Amino acid sequence: METRSFVLRRDNHASIVKLIGSDTIAVVRPEKYVENLFRELIHRTIVEKKSGKAELESVLDYFRSISSEAAYLEKVDEFEQMVKAYLSEGMFVYAPLRSVEDYLLARCARLCAEAVACGVKGSRVIDGTGLVVCRPDGVFDWAVSREAIKKKCKNGLLIVSGGYGRLESGYVVRIGKDGSDMLSSLIASAIGADRVEFYVETPGLGNNARMTYDEAVHFLASDNAPLDSSVLWPAKNSGIPVVVKSIYEPEKSGTLISAEPSGKAGAPSGILVDGDVELVTVYGTGLLGKVGISSNIFSKLGEAGVNIRFIAQSSSEYSISFAVPSSQGEVAARTLKTLVGGNPMLPLDDVMILNRKVGIVTVYGSSIANIPGVSGRVFSALGDEGVSIIASAQGGEELSISVVVDEKDLPSARKALEKLDK
Repeated sequence: METRSFVLRRDNHASIVKLIGSDTIAVVRPEKYVENLFRELIHRTIVEKKSGKAELESVLDYFRSISSEAAYLEKVDEFEQMVKAYLSEGMFVYAPLRSVEDYLLARCARLCAEAVACGVKGSRVIDGTGLVVCRPDGVFDWAVSREAIKKKCKNGLLIVSGGYGRLESGYVVRIGKDGSDMLSSLIASAIGADRVEFYVETPGLGNNARMTYDEAVHFLASDNAPLDSSVLWPAKNSGIPVVVKSIYEPEKSGTLISAEPSGKAGAPSGILVDGDVELVTVYGTGLLGKVGISSNIFSKLGEAGVNIRFIAQSSSEYSISFAVPSSQGEVAARTLKTLVGGNPMLPLDDVMILNRKVGIVTVYGSSIANIPGVSGRVFSALGDEGVSIIASAQGGEELSISVVVDEKDLPSARKALEKLDK
């Protein structure tokens, strides 16, 4: 049995239907476009307290364009009445906006599953909110969820609405960044599926025919990756192979992700290049020997919503450097200046904060672990190409080496490191 994850769009309904066989559990969620239409509708009615008639019509027109099956169009009519009733109550009864959104978007995902099921004879729709139970902190209660999945997903030819689960109290909540992918992986792990397939808009993960789970996690660290790396852990934990394919070219093999090594010893499996990044450095003798400085810095940055992509600290404790998206560089610097200025742990006035436009280049792969000389080859290759390294870091698992270089040196850095496996 296989689990397959899909994002339903206006142009891929027929393709999804063709990819669902008798031994398949398909998890379906709506595309971002229709989710945003829903958010506009909710804001109009709940926040602005207005009718939202035009916004609702946009949503319904979208769904009616997906399939002309009579049974499905009847479901759309039922869906319309449910949305109207729910929003009407929401205008007069206080409820957190997020909970209203999650509930209605979960119903939207259910309608997407119904749209697919109408094209697959003999299929049965399962509401995904009944499969995943989350604790109040948003973490899965895996023991409870696994039993629910085992009970309700015994056979194939199931169409499951993805993206949402429930708290123990019954409230509907979103699960992760790409909840249908996560749910597909969770189902596969719970029932011991033969493999998991994720259908995306790209033809796999780069040009890689094979990757290990750990290599794929590094590849998916990129902001424009087609999946969130967290969706791999249930499959990896159960040793289930993962395949990433294009929904538009499903006949192509895509990328196979498993525990099997994919490259020759010492050769990186891939290179990631992240531009549009700023390196923020905090340095000065005021940092020396101050217990809790790192904790304070990163806690405050987290509270400010800053996403940290890279961290490096010298053993002298004189400086801490970290990379953030350029769009968050000013927020990071402002947060640190406030922290330094009002922190009695930093009595000296020599603590400085420096921002610099940079890029991050990462070489990764299971085949570089425990191989002497890999770091030397990386740094030599960059030096031969005239690239100056500003900062570097390597994970203790030895699966990746990241270097920070000046933004203008990114093309040269890529060129240098692409030669390593040749």
